[in-house]
Amino acid sequence: MSGNMVKPKAGLQLRKIGSQYMIVKVCDGNVNMSDVFTLNETAARLWEKMAGEDCTPEELAGWLCEEYEVDGPTAVKDIERQLDEWKRYGLLA
Repeated sequence: MSGNMVKPKAGLQLRKIGSQYMIVKVCDGNVNMSDVFTLNETAARLWEKMAGEDCTPEELAGWLCEEYEVDGPTAVKDIERQLDEWKRYGLLA
């Protein structure tokens, strides 16, 4: 993992609809529902953490260890996998 800060792309918001968490595009105050990305609760909390403060992948892995009692190597792999997926979908700045 690199030590670069990771941030959500501008114009994206996390929404909870019922029990589902979704990342949606917001333009001029309107939500675009044509591209919706669903997240599980852990991924949604990770997104909120990234959106709320500047974080490196290493800091996110440390947070994951604290929040979910995951060991370091597992947390690093999980964070790398999630960030790679979000990058592929163009969700990160």
